[in-house]
Amino acid sequence: MSKQTDLINIPDAITVSGSNVGIGTSSPDANLSLKSPIYTSGGTGNGIRFQNQNNNADAVIQSYYSGTSTSALLHGSNSYLSTSASFTAFDSSKASSYVLQNTNGAIEFGNNTSGNPTERMQIDSSGNVLVGRTSLSGTDNSSGSYIYNEGAFVAQRSSNVSLYLNRFGTDGDIALFRKNGTTVGSIGTNGSTLYIGSTEGADAHLGFGNQIIRPVTSSGASRDNAIDLGYNGMRFRDLYLSGGIHLGGVGSANKLDDYETGTFTLGFAGATVSPANTTATYIKIGNLVNWFYYSGSTTISSSSAYGRITGLPFTVLGGGYSYIPVTIAHNRFFNGSTSEGQHAYHLTGDTKVVFNTIGQGNNPSFVNGTGKSIMLQGSYYTNS
Repeated sequence: MSKQTDLINIPDAITVSGSNVGIGTSSPDANLSLKSPIYTSGGTGNGIRFQNQNNNADAVIQSYYSGTSTSALLHGSNSYLSTSASFTAFDSSKASSYVLQNTNGAIEFGNNTSGNPTERMQIDSSGNVLVGRTSLSGTDNSSGSYIYNEGAFVAQRSSNVSLYLNRFGTDGDIALFRKNGTTVGSIGTNGSTLYIGSTEGADAHLGFGNQIIRPVTSSGASRDNAIDLGYNGMRFRDLYLSGGIHLGGVGSANKLDDYETGTFTLGFAGATVSPANTTATYIKIGNLVNWFYYSGSTTISSSSAYGRITGLPFTVLGGGYSYIPVTIAHNRFFNGSTSEGQHAYHLTGDTKVVFNTIGQGNNPSFVNGTGKSIMLQGSYYTNS
C-alpha cells in the first residue's frame, strides 16, 4: 500500500479507502466507519469493546437501529445490548450502568448494583426529564418523578413522603409561591414552628406549634387582633369545639364554653298529674339555662302535698341568693285562683320548681280536676 488512495479490502471485515477505515461496510465515509446492525442482532461483538484485564466487566460503545429509524448509541459499563434487545451485564456479580441515545430521540440512563442494569432516568425527545419511570402521567399512581419541559414538577411515591424541603441555619421561608413573578404566598419556619399564608392585602398567615394555630406575619411572628376568620358572603359553616370560645376579651368572664339545645321530660310532685304533654325544651348557653313548657289538657288527682315541678335538665346553682322566678301563664292547676300558685321559683341546689301564693310565702297544693293546664318559662344558672 504505497498511496493514501490505495484500497485494502478484507472481505466481510475491514475496508480501507484512502484515509477512511470501514468495519462491516465497504464504503467508509469517515475516518472510522462501523456498520450499525438492527437492534435484534446486538451482542457482545457489536460495537467497540474495552476489555478489562482483571475481570469480564468490560465497557462498550454500541450502535444499532430499528427499521428506518435513526441509529442509537449505547455507552455501557459492564453492560451491552444483547441479541434479545435487552440490556445485559457482562458480569452479573458486579455493578453495571449505561447511557443510551435511543432511536426515538430519548436519552436514557440505567444502572444496577448487580445483575442486568435497568433504566433509572430519561430525557425524552420533548425535553421532559423522567426519574424512576418511563412515561408522563400524574394520575396513574406509579412511583417516580418527572419535570415537564415547561417547568412543572411531579413526584409520586407509594405509602411514603413524596417531597422533602429542608432549610437549615436561620428561620425564614422554606417555599415561596409566585404569580407572574410576584410572591403570593409562602411556607416557612419561625422558632422551629411552621407558618403558611399569603402576603395579599395586609399579610394573613397562620402559625402552627405548641398545640396552637395562631395568626402570624409573613415572617412567622405573632400578629394580634388583626386577622379575621371569614368575611361577608364568605362564611365558614360548622365549627366543632370541645372547649370554649372567648368573645370580646381573653378573661374567664369572656369564655363561652357550652351551647346546647334539647328536650327533657318534666315531672310533677304533690299529686298524680297526667298532662297531655310531658316534654319541655331547653337552651343552655354557657351556665345559663332557658326552658319552656306547656302541659296541654291535664288531669290532677290525689293531691296531698304542695305542688312542685321536677326534672329540670340541670341542677340549679346553689346558695341562698340564687333563687330565680319562673314565669307562669294559663295556670289552672290551682283551680283558677288569681293569687294562689301564681308565682313560682327555681329551688336552689335542686332540679325542681316550687309554687307559692302572691304576697305570701306559703306553698299551695295542686287542685284535683280535669281540663287543667299550665304554661311555664324559666331561666336559671347552673354549675353543670
